[in-house]
Amino acid sequence: MFGSSTQVKMMSVRKLKSTELSLLTTLFKYKDVNDMIAENTKNIENGTTDIFALFCDDKLIGEFRVKYISEDIRFAEKDKRAYLYAFRIHKNYQGKGLGTHLLESVIDELQRNGYFEFTVGVEDDNFQAHYIYKKFGFVHPIARIKEAYQGDHYEYVLLLKKAEIES
Repeated sequence: MFGSSTQVKMMSVRKLKSTELSLLTTLFKYKDVNDMIAENTKNIENGTTDIFALFCDDKLIGEFRVKYISEDIRFAEKDKRAYLYAFRIHKNYQGKGLGTHLLESVIDELQRNGYFEFTVGVEDDNFQAHYIYKKFGFVHPIARIKEAYQGDHYEYVLLLKKAEIES
């Protein structure tokens, strides 16, 4: 999936600490980096969000954010439904199965922590994300969402995946 077995050993997924948030600027061009850092620091520290990061050695090459609590339970509901967003893999590492590895790692961790429903938002023209999400069972559209972040406007479909619950 990642090439040689040596490369696999260099990959790791872990949660970012609030002191590491400036690393995210290598994956996305924020209009206001300080605002992004302040917002995510608050969310990490109050337990509403985690940012899972994919590293190759010490280099950040991917991220996936998880929101555990939302005012709109279509997105997230504590200990039941988690909203997965800001799924990014550095352009130099795309097409190598690393996004699939990151998504799988995040879902596995969430399931170990008792989450059994997951939502993702995906824009209509993001065919690569649609393909990956469908592979993972995100096939139930539950809402169309319009929102803005740092002056940019987004419209996307919110997809739901329910995990198989073992009895």
